[in-house]
Amino acid sequence: MDRDHRAARAELLAGLRLDRVAAAAAATAGELPAYRGLDEEETVGELLAVMGTALAALAEGRAPSDRERAEFTDFGARRADQGVPLEPLLEAFRLTSRHAFDALYAAAGPYESAVALALTRDFWLCCDHVSAAVVDGHRRRGTERLRDGEERRALLLGRLLSGELPPDGLPTAVRLLGLDPGKEYLAFHAAVAPGHDAAAVEATLREHVAARLVEPAGHAAGPVEPAAGRVAGLVESGRIGSPTVPVGLGLGRALPLSRAHESYRQARRAGELAAAFGLRRPVTDGELPLHAAVLALPSTGEELVDRCFGHTSGNRRATLVRSLDAYLTAEANAEAAATALYVHPNTLRYRLRAFTRATGLDPGRAEDTMLIWWALRHLEASTGPRGTPGGGGTTG
Repeated sequence: MDRDHRAARAELLAGLRLDRVAAAAAATAGELPAYRGLDEEETVGELLAVMGTALAALAEGRAPSDRERAEFTDFGARRADQGVPLEPLLEAFRLTSRHAFDALYAAAGPYESAVALALTRDFWLCCDHVSAAVVDGHRRRGTERLRDGEERRALLLGRLLSGELPPDGLPTAVRLLGLDPGKEYLAFHAAVAPGHDAAAVEATLREHVAARLVEPAGHAAGPVEPAAGRVAGLVESGRIGSPTVPVGLGLGRALPLSRAHESYRQARRAGELAAAFGLRRPVTDGELPLHAAVLALPSTGEELVDRCFGHTSGNRRATLVRSLDAYLTAEANAEAAATALYVHPNTLRYRLRAFTRATGLDPGRAEDTMLIWWALRHLEASTGPRGTPGGGGTTG
């Protein structure tokens, strides 16, 4: 752009009555439903500031600077804060641009066509820059507000489940969580071990729940240990379905929301039990008292593991563990257990006889069966199924 054109452009733009443009644009935008609650005088001031900044770049024939773009981004964020959705914001921007262009076109009459054409081209380019920054600011603020809303809902649900929510905070929590104050709910808890995907567990449960809280392993807060994650929440009675992940439920009777913490306390115990033994189904608190006893008495489990398997180690021990587990799961049916193990029934019978000779325990005798079962479950809870660290079993 030569010096004469630059001077002509500056003169033309300096003569624009931006106050009139802003007032006309504010009045037109005010007819949009999303803008009717905004103060028109304040809107005029905001438009004047934005147009003044845009005009400074236009006068020099350049793209907006980073500082100027930041001003446009802030403008978009303010509209998001005021509750103006993006579509009405873009419509208002279009109307404002039209008012500004009409004023520019009228003022360009006395000037050379080359000046007017170059200014017109740069005007719409500038509008593109401004629009992109405004939209970016609006979307960012919307994302921030959504994230803040999700974090607030997660906090409220966590406090509701832990019993830390004061009674006067219950109505607000119920409203923000989208719960029905007239209904009763069951709490659920799915423990997520480190290295596992909380989102996958949450996706499995999503269709069944009324409200949920997802905390990845290593980032848990509230009433769970920092080393573990959880997917926790509330379900309407009878709507848990059949998720194929370890999940604990409160006792069968749903409770009012004011007692959700009682249901969650039960669900957490059951969920941790289900996760420890890899039970791929919903488990209610108190449903598996012997499994709970195995977890509660680790020293007893260690003694029984030594009694049952202390005479062997390595692959031979792993094979014996699998064989006994399959035999007990098949309810002492050697043929069924051998089929599950992909071995001949006589091979399994030989292993069982060798086990009895070494330990004096007979897997076919009720009292000995209980000791073997306890040792197997202790191994399962402490090292995973069949002695594999970090695994999850299937025996219930």
